[in-house]
Amino acid sequence: MPATKADMARAKAGLRQFASKKRAGLSETFRAGASKAAERHFLEQVPVPEGATVALYWPMGDELDCRNLVKALRKRGHPICLPAIIGPDRPLVLRLWEGGEELAPGPFGTSEPGKNSRRVFPDIIVLPLLGFDSHGNRLGYGKGYYDRTIAAMDREPLLVGLAFDVQELEHIPASPHDVPLHMVVTEKGMRKFNGKGEAS
Repeated sequence: MPATKADMARAKAGLRQFASKKRAGLSETFRAGASKAAERHFLEQVPVPEGATVALYWPMGDELDCRNLVKALRKRGHPICLPAIIGPDRPLVLRLWEGGEELAPGPFGTSEPGKNSRRVFPDIIVLPLLGFDSHGNRLGYGKGYYDRTIAAMDREPLLVGLAFDVQELEHIPASPHDVPLHMVVTEKGMRKFNGKGEAS
């Protein structure tokens, strides 16, 4: 019998709890070193075309810290945008952030550019996550913001997950609306997928 929507929700909730505890168990020293290593792998291995706009995230809690990656990509001449939450069931708005203006507090402890910042449409989206599997399926936080955002775009950008290697899970059940990754970058390197929930 195929899994029901309720079965899928329960399975994902259990995985989120497991993945959250696993990531929280990493030491601050390890997270700092792993974040630097992931930044290096990203810059060396992810194809970022000249002038491409890149969407990143401002880390919160024990997420992999990509703030130095933001600086490095801006130094290379790439416009950077960050997500802003504008409603519980709406896509994110990706706003240009040029580094000088202060970020405003957003829902769930996020930090985001102010409402006067220009909305942009990125060529690459770097996504935070709780877990990923060997097929490029991503376990997010359960609110669906990135899935709605990508579904609303005219063209799909390159989707790159940024995570610690221990966040890999054996299997993440995928719903039809779940958008799989094209790549994931950890402190151990970059892995490629075909964007269809399968290994490349």
